[in-house]
Amino acid sequence: MSKERVILISGMGADGRLFAPQWEGGLAFEVPDFPIPDVGDSMAAYAARLRDQIDLSGPCVVGGISFGGMVACELARLCRPRCVLLIASCRNRSAVPNYYRGAELISRIVPDFLVRRRCIASARLIAKLESLTDEQYQLVRTLSRDVPVPFLRRVARMILNWQAPDSFPCPVYHIHGDRDRIIPIRGVQPDEVVLGGGHLINMTHTEQVNQFIRRHLIES
Repeated sequence: MSKERVILISGMGADGRLFAPQWEGGLAFEVPDFPIPDVGDSMAAYAARLRDQIDLSGPCVVGGISFGGMVACELARLCRPRCVLLIASCRNRSAVPNYYRGAELISRIVPDFLVRRRCIASARLIAKLESLTDEQYQLVRTLSRDVPVPFLRRVARMILNWQAPDSFPCPVYHIHGDRDRIIPIRGVQPDEVVLGGGHLINMTHTEQVNQFIRRHLIES
């Protein structure tokens, strides 16, 4: 019998470095690199490309943070994992606040350097709102600086046009902060709530998130 692979996908403006608190906590999983979406990609088409990139054909668990969780929901339709783990994420577009649509439309006409500046400013704001340590802030700032602007533009459009699955072929387990300002908790129905947690609960409430992941990796 093939060994079960665990695939966790990072958020929109991040990469595998975001999961450092989980690796340091002893959890073992893979974090795939994001391909740049093609112009006009749907979430489903993007997930299919990612599946092929990582050859996800055997037994697995998939999950992710924020945008990564959305991609994991689409992967669930393609590779039929044992379960899906959502961290500060959602199962459908209705959880994403409507004001992001206006921001996405504006981003189409502003130059790349302004988009980059906005990302770095957002990192500073989220660090303050979520009481990140200086080390955590520097990581989030670096991630915001490193992500390609075309990736941000195309992913934002993909999220806002997401036609999410109506049902899933496996259990979906969801942990969410009650003070998440990116995907507000009022729009989701998590299985576990992190009291006082914002959007970066894997960093700020590491032990609770690690226990959540560990519990569902052990359970059959």
